[in-house]
Amino acid sequence: MVETRERPLSLSYRRPADRSEHAVLEQALDGLRHDAQSDLAEVGSGLGLGAITLLFIGPVALLVAWMLQFATGIALGTDRTWLAAALLWLGGWAAMSAWRVMTRRGRMSALRRALMADIAEGEVQEESWRFVEAIGFQEAEKLPLLYLVHADNGATVAFEETRLVGRERSPNEAMFSSAPSDAVLVRGPKSGLLVSENYSGPSLPLLDIHPMKLAREDRPVHGTVLDRPWMAVTPWLTGRSTIG
Repeated sequence: MVETRERPLSLSYRRPADRSEHAVLEQALDGLRHDAQSDLAEVGSGLGLGAITLLFIGPVALLVAWMLQFATGIALGTDRTWLAAALLWLGGWAAMSAWRVMTRRGRMSALRRALMADIAEGEVQEESWRFVEAIGFQEAEKLPLLYLVHADNGATVAFEETRLVGRERSPNEAMFSSAPSDAVLVRGPKSGLLVSENYSGPSLPLLDIHPMKLAREDRPVHGTVLDRPWMAVTPWLTGRSTIG
């Protein structure tokens, strides 16, 4: 059960960034560079995957078309039609890869603008958190790799286990929780970039451990404050939620 408090201990406020925090924001901005060669390689990889699948699907489609033509006497397309279909297939795979590249570039550009705004304003957002319960999520047969913790003010924050303990847990290692009970997080107000993190107090026990079904690119990153109510995060991460 969530502890009830007249005045939650979790709070946040903006303050001037110190020199080290300002440096972290600048380093993050410097690291946001488009790699055209990597983008072209990803599109080429999509085209290659399309060609590989075509090698398997193409002969099957031709065989089925030949059998139908033999049985009905109706020609199912000319050589030019089949060539056009193959080119469309390859183009579709390349287009999907290009869309992923464009989406990633769009997110990077938005983050760049937000970081520039944080640096120009010279402020950070400092958050003091008191957490009262935690749930673990794991992928396949791996040990919990993501914690969702519930704060005393009703908010939910995500933490990656490897970031909390500084390493990956070995498969034979005894199960333990590293979900924080108290944390101080400093981030860029506009970008949300986590500048620093400090934890204190005993680790919270896990209420439960669930299998995680959400796609990797859609999962919350370390230190993210979720815009979902606590009761909705488990259906979302386990793939049972109908709301995106």
